Amino acid sequence: MRKFLLVCLTAVFALASGELRAQERIVTGRLLSQEDGKPLPGVNVLLKGTTTGSVTDADGQYSISVPASGGTLVFSFIGLKSQEVEVGSRTTVDVNMESDVTQLSEVVVSALGIEQNKDELGTATSQISGSAATKSGESTLIAGLAGKASGVNIVKNSGDPGAGAYIQIRGQSTITGNLQPLIVLDGMPIYNSSTGISATDGMVGGTVQQSRLNDLNPDDIQSVEILKGASAAALWGTRAANGVMVITTKKGSSQKGKINVSLKYTRSEDKVYITHDLTHNWGSGSLMRFQNTPTSGWSWGDYIPGRTGGADAYITDPAAAGYQGYFEDAKGNKIYNIANGTAAAPHGGKNSQNIYDYKDQIFKTGSYNDFGVSLNGGDKDDNFYISIDNMKQDGVILTNSNYDRTSFRVNTNKRFNSVVRIGSNFGYTKTKSNRTQMGSNTSGLYLGGLRTSPDFDNSIFEGTYTDANGVKFPDRQRSYRNPLGIRTNSTYDNPIWSQNHNISTTDVDRFMGSFELGLAPLKWLDVTARAGVDSYTDRRYDFLDPLSASLPGGRLDLQTIRETQYNGDLFGRGKFNISKDFNLIAMVGMNLNQRTFERIGGYAQNFILSSHVPLDLTNAGPATQNPYNSFQVQRTAAIYSTIDLAFKDQLFLNLTGRAESASTFGRAVSSTFFYPAATLAWQFTQLMDSRVLNFGKLRAGFGQVGVQPTPYNTATYYAAGGFADGWGSQLLSSAYGNGGYVESTTLGNAYLKPERKTEFEFGTDLRFFQDRVSLSATYFTNETKDAILPVATAPSTGFNQKTANAATLQTHGLEFDLSATILKVGGFTWQINGTWSMYRNKVTSLAGTSSLFLNGFAGTSSRAVEGQPIGVLWGVDWMKDAQGNLILDERGYPQAAANESVIGNPNPDWKAGIGNTFSFKGLSLYVLVDRTQGGDIWAGTHGIMNNFGRSTDTDVQTTVSAADAATIPVYGTLTSGKTVAQRYTPNADGTYTFRGSLANYGAGNVALEQGWYTSTGGGFGPVASQFIKKATNTRIREVTLAYSLNSPGFRAATKLTSIDFSLTGRNLWITGPDVKYIGNDPETNLTGVSNGRGLEYFNNPSTRSYLFTIKINY
Repeated sequence: MRKFLLVCLTAVFALASGELRAQERIVTGRLLSQEDGKPLPGVNVLLKGTTTGSVTDADGQYSISVPASGGTLVFSFIGLKSQEVEVGSRTTVDVNMESDVTQLSEVVVSALGIEQNKDELGTATSQISGSAATKSGESTLIAGLAGKASGVNIVKNSGDPGAGAYIQIRGQSTITGNLQPLIVLDGMPIYNSSTGISATDGMVGGTVQQSRLNDLNPDDIQSVEILKGASAAALWGTRAANGVMVITTKKGSSQKGKINVSLKYTRSEDKVYITHDLTHNWGSGSLMRFQNTPTSGWSWGDYIPGRTGGADAYITDPAAAGYQGYFEDAKGNKIYNIANGTAAAPHGGKNSQNIYDYKDQIFKTGSYNDFGVSLNGGDKDDNFYISIDNMKQDGVILTNSNYDRTSFRVNTNKRFNSVVRIGSNFGYTKTKSNRTQMGSNTSGLYLGGLRTSPDFDNSIFEGTYTDANGVKFPDRQRSYRNPLGIRTNSTYDNPIWSQNHNISTTDVDRFMGSFELGLAPLKWLDVTARAGVDSYTDRRYDFLDPLSASLPGGRLDLQTIRETQYNGDLFGRGKFNISKDFNLIAMVGMNLNQRTFERIGGYAQNFILSSHVPLDLTNAGPATQNPYNSFQVQRTAAIYSTIDLAFKDQLFLNLTGRAESASTFGRAVSSTFFYPAATLAWQFTQLMDSRVLNFGKLRAGFGQVGVQPTPYNTATYYAAGGFADGWGSQLLSSAYGNGGYVESTTLGNAYLKPERKTEFEFGTDLRFFQDRVSLSATYFTNETKDAILPVATAPSTGFNQKTANAATLQTHGLEFDLSATILKVGGFTWQINGTWSMYRNKVTSLAGTSSLFLNGFAGTSSRAVEGQPIGVLWGVDWMKDAQGNLILDERGYPQAAANESVIGNPNPDWKAGIGNTFSFKGLSLYVLVDRTQGGDIWAGTHGIMNNFGRSTDTDVQTTVSAADAATIPVYGTLTSGKTVAQRYTPNADGTYTFRGSLANYGAGNVALEQGWYTSTGGGFGPVASQFIKKATNTRIREVTLAYSLNSPGFRAATKLTSIDFSLTGRNLWITGPDVKYIGNDPETNLTGVSNGRGLEYFNNPSTRSYLFTIKINY
């Protein structure tokens, strides 16, 4: 109920106050919901028989002048039962108010920020109140929305501070276009960019992508409306194919003379909650023998529990065989070479049984502190809202992983008279962050940490190497592939070294603002002019140390990214009472929008000075200095109109149309495209009287929306010429001689037009037992035509490809939303809210190809494949016959298929969530549980751990007889031996023990040991399908225990409105058939917000959070 009242607050005005006389006195009080004890804003308070009145503020408080002799106060609001209360001699009158379901109808915000009655809509929407999104104290809006609306899938990139998220509404509506919904803030479209770390980097490595949606302070949010269907979003044309999230920020109070102050503090502690399950029993080496040589990349060495214990036998004598010098760190720790194991002495000189857990050397308990203060006030004509907030987050990575956001917001509204009003919404955010390396990246934190042998101590990571001749090499990195720091290239960075030496920072300034002028020259006409801007500047500094594994010569990348969006709307709305039974609301408007993207920077690599590196781009030769810049402009112009026709307040017809032109459309096609929509809603319970079903509505909708082509695909452009091969940096023509340009290999397409999605939607909204139970059900089906793809061209044209409208995609699905008050006894209430959604999609045509790469790797990728769901996982499967049986090689092992094919589908079968709220007076408990059923994920990290001998799959020993050892085959070419007896050393009793297990695929036993796992049975082998696992999981996403001190006695004693406390846990528990195998949150996605999904490959881990929040309201 409070959610509804907060949204409606701006539509309620105080009645004119009577003249204050000497014999009058002030009466104050607070209005609370009888259902849950929460304050009720916007309630009218009237002194009966007069025009003296007031209205409650956001905390349910009011004050009013009454005669000294007393009087009667009348409390009323739509959706509440009116009450009359005698004042008598009291100065405080508090009232608990009940819902009146005969009046209640929820208000939602449309695509243009216009309030509408939800019961009259012919399309499905979901509303999440600001309080629901922030009740847990979350620092980002994305985290607060997860699991709280049907049809909305939010997949966070990782647990890194400020990490972005993949937000998908009703499945995927495009193949290569932007997949994110349009974000509209107070009627103004804003950016939700997740721009990669560098103009030259891919999306499978580097650092985690951040989201500009995180720039918003969640405490400033009043509500979030999610417009799912094309019929609801058609007013935004080519920007609405992925749905629209309409965010409304808070406004000021309408209680004259009262300024409300709110102070909030949140403290969070974050811990890594899912990690890879590794074995710690086997040391560095191969074939069950210890090896300390720099080329040893595996943990297939000796059995650690079998060592003698004690100190390792270092080779410290310069005259001894195997002496290689030593490594010494700043604390004086010296590391020498250790003798390798042999068949007779498999441990060699390695005696220590000490093991080192990568988690202890990489992670810590992270935290954030969020402090904010807000003020709001005003009267029936003027109001304001001001807030400032600072959030500092220190991530779970030991060092250089942090996020600092300071936000400031001012919202104002003023009504000059019954004709003229103005409003403004301005916000500024300053964000700074430091990010760690991740993913498919030899400097990646997880990649180096997980591959390290368990007997190697990463904490000694930096120092001086002294060679066998006594020559010193300072500032060397030490890693498990480079245990003495001998080489400048360590193959994989020591994860502690990477954290301290490879730096990636961002510094963002963002301004979002809009101004609105409203005119009501006639009773039936309202005109609104709105103009806004969203602009941010992102300054990035990315540094890879000269001894980093990914670029051993070092690299410095400095860049500035600027995005600016200007938007203007002018529209008029007219309300007409055609007759007693017919009402009409008509709107016509125009929109102008311009978006610019600018990226300018440069990088230098292979530094001239490799120690004490100067932080400028001149520290490299001309061949490895590379400036880069790009500039894009998109302009859109549109006119639009809506007609809302109501018949007898039970049948509601909406017609919408938008005609749009854009600068990205091809010159040879129509300059204007039209996007129509129509919805019909019928409240059939107006014709019946039922004690069970008190409200029922049938609805149907049709709409078309689109996806704009990206800029500059309609013409062939030129770029700076250069030359590159596989053995060095690109040589630019500008570095030598006078420079030059070459024609792009992508042919421009003058016939390029926007993608078009057509959708039909059918549903019903039902409420039972005087609104104790409500159910919403929706079925939709849509088709995207003219999907934009890169299409290969004939070599004779001189071009490799062109961008064309060349694909079709179909989607259909079901959505259910349920809410119910299960129990209501005295002051105790139990309420539930549930969501369930299911989608199926298929790529029905891909002109010119049967498979299109979206993202990923050469061996495993996410693709669009004709006849398959979008984003399927693609790679090599096992070779099988027509009946699906494995085809074995001559030794009895399965073998890889000759060609790649579909090996998995990352799209879930269905998703569901259920939230339970238990409240008793000022105490409440909220528990949110959700489930994802089905969907595949490629557990790439586990596959690589098989290869390196660190997965628990490989932590097994098998002993066989001499006779069996002579016949059981082993795999690969680690040695010339082809059987267990030929590859391994016999035990004293003549038996043979190897690390691995036996398997029988139908042709007798074979050994699955090091040879198998470091080739076909491992992550570097050809068969990707063996690592496809189910992403099915059930989790307790959120638990919040809250208590509000707001009794009359407390307020009288403290002069405060309330003090609210809450304790929250997020991601408290998760289970699923393959969660342990995956070793990470199944919701993770290596490629972030790209079109590819379902890939896990050394992704930074997700976190479990514990939050404490205190909020003081005055």
